[in-house]
Amino acid sequence: MIDDQLINFINFLADESSKIAIKYFRQPNDEKEKNDKSPVTKADQEIEESIRFNIKKKYPDHGIIGEEYEDINPNAKYKWIIDPIDGTSSFIIGRPIFGTLIALTYNNKPIIGILDQPISHERWIGISEIGSYFIDTKLVKNNEYCHLINSNKVQKMYTRNTNSISDSVMCSSSPFYFKDQNDKKILQHLTSLTKYQKIGGIIYGGDCYSFACLAMGFVDIIIEPGLQNYDYAATQIIIEMAGGLVTDWKGKDLSLKSDARLLACSNKKLHQLVLEEITQAIN
Repeated sequence: MIDDQLINFINFLADESSKIAIKYFRQPNDEKEKNDKSPVTKADQEIEESIRFNIKKKYPDHGIIGEEYEDINPNAKYKWIIDPIDGTSSFIIGRPIFGTLIALTYNNKPIIGILDQPISHERWIGISEIGSYFIDTKLVKNNEYCHLINSNKVQKMYTRNTNSISDSVMCSSSPFYFKDQNDKKILQHLTSLTKYQKIGGIIYGGDCYSFACLAMGFVDIIIEPGLQNYDYAATQIIIEMAGGLVTDWKGKDLSLKSDARLLACSNKKLHQLVLEEITQAIN
């Protein structure tokens, strides 16, 4: 299902998108407000246009779902899921923790995903049944990423085996996204249990970078109350191939849902403990 050509192609998409992100980073970017009040920039639009153009050229029968433009062939078995800049607000203020997210799904399940941070030259890739890897793109001499991964010259990633919530580092985008009363109860309850309770018990504002840190073994729990499929498809496969687990708040598969209540944990035991606490918080 996944061959060397596909691994090289998704990395090519990330390489091309990184050039655009670098061009606009900390530069005038024609920021606008979308209908949902979220910001969009020239970089968001040009990156997604570039990715879509190259996918259509290489795989014309594949579907495409992206944040900035309409879906193409959404019922296709193979679908590309694109978030051109995850963390647009961070990008706008010149903070280099945003990322480009690209995933390929088969029957609505992610099979390969990339998170690219072009400013720090960091890239994370998850490949179904193979593993998750961290790539320093400054060290890549050519576009044969499959050879680089197969040679074990990149860092293979593993999540942390934290077995208690009290020892867990938890992240989330913002407390303001937890608008429902039960959502607020869940957030407050988990925050009181996790590491660093005395200084808040949670780290906010990491955008997609927090998901990369979970896959690398530095974060244990991420909880989000309303993500779109382009927000998590790539990071889901990266985390799961590193040993973690990503579901909704009831432990069910996300299956490219919209407004997904997402729970990502570094291992299955911790995930089950968090699910139990979520239930307890609202009962």
